[in-house]
Amino acid sequence: MANTLYKNRVPITLLQKYDRPGPRYTSYPTVPEWTESVGPHQYKAALQKASQTPAEPLSVYVHLPFCEKRCYFCACNVVIPTRKRNSDDYLEILYREIENTAALLGARNKIVQLHFGGGTPTFLSVSQFATLLDKLECAFVFSADAEISIEVDPRVTTDEQLKYLRSRGFNRVSMGVQDFNPVVQKAINRIQPYEQTKHCVDYSRELGYAGVNIDLIYGLPHQNVAGFTETIDKALTLRPDRVALYSFAYLPESMKHQNFIKPIDLPELEVKAALFSTAHGMFSEAGYQHIGMDHFALPGDELSLAQNNGKLQRNFMGYTTKVSPDLIGLGVSGIGYVSDTFVQNHAKLESYQEKIQNGGFATHRGLKLAKDDLIRQFVISSIMCNFKLDFQKLQEKFSVSFHDYFSAEFDQLGPFAADGIIILSDDSLCVTALGRTFVRNVSMIFDAYLRSKPAADRPAFSRTI
Repeated sequence: MANTLYKNRVPITLLQKYDRPGPRYTSYPTVPEWTESVGPHQYKAALQKASQTPAEPLSVYVHLPFCEKRCYFCACNVVIPTRKRNSDDYLEILYREIENTAALLGARNKIVQLHFGGGTPTFLSVSQFATLLDKLECAFVFSADAEISIEVDPRVTTDEQLKYLRSRGFNRVSMGVQDFNPVVQKAINRIQPYEQTKHCVDYSRELGYAGVNIDLIYGLPHQNVAGFTETIDKALTLRPDRVALYSFAYLPESMKHQNFIKPIDLPELEVKAALFSTAHGMFSEAGYQHIGMDHFALPGDELSLAQNNGKLQRNFMGYTTKVSPDLIGLGVSGIGYVSDTFVQNHAKLESYQEKIQNGGFATHRGLKLAKDDLIRQFVISSIMCNFKLDFQKLQEKFSVSFHDYFSAEFDQLGPFAADGIIILSDDSLCVTALGRTFVRNVSMIFDAYLRSKPAADRPAFSRTI
């Protein structure tokens, strides 16, 4: 098996042992715990409270849901428009949401991180982007060192778009690749030749984008170790600054389009574990730092530097270096975190548009965090981002003793220590280099909501490996 070539691989026995459904912890508490008791009224109150600290920066996420056609593996909130006018109508509503949000934030308007996700954000034309960016710049002030990033699909993204976005301050692009194997691409309805991706990467670098990232997925139909090794070899020739190596979440009951993928074509769990182990070894030996879970970055990348300094952050846009207490989510299904309150817009396009037109905000559900939520959020974030929980810092921030507050959880950490995944001492919990793959599993120990439910009643999460 090709996996044995790489000394930095994660043992397959551990991958199999800890492979189970679990949250990715882009939030704690996780989305399934949110309720419809949080709506527009609560969100407005959270924004008004946030406005009282005008010096604090903001992160902003904008969801652009449109795609020309659907990829079968996709789990994103996507709209396949029947006419071009659909995107114009959507943007008009989005402009109104931007204005309403900025009005309540008042002088709290400094952005340090802006990300466009989708869908396929580059579904928009240059002229549409021009108006959207003008609206954002009228409502907010961008920090001189702001990270402005966008997800792009090399199949539909033009040189003109990349050039224009760079001229407007965009400095990071993330490209979906998934797999370069043509058999796999056909099975997931995404034909994307290597040359197409390489051109997008090369031109982005020529234009001066500071970061060029790629996304890969393992566990897709017809994948095997030999074929995925070739994909990673090709990915390494592109030398991306960051790599996201996602596990395919096969959920055909809730994602009906995934029924186009036949279960018999999916790799068995042992093969899927070998795919990850091989990728981990190859990226590690190519000089990439394992940021955690399924993310890798070059040693000089901001993510690696921030993690080395214990300052890495995590939000719904993934790992980030920008310190911002509040995240504003804009657009259909957009998720935000404001004044210790999670909020999410309606996921259906029609509902989102109607709510904005009639009331100014489309908040559908959310959760106001209690003290226990905040304590556990701190613990999980420390483990997920910086691989260390300092018990003294926990004491200083929340006036609680780790050993007293988490006495029930402490015994459950024993197997992780025995397997070399964590190191427990009197003053800290540290995740080892081996353990970076299993931070979701370690974090699950501290998830009070997950622990309170029988396995059969838990939400349908992706698998941890």
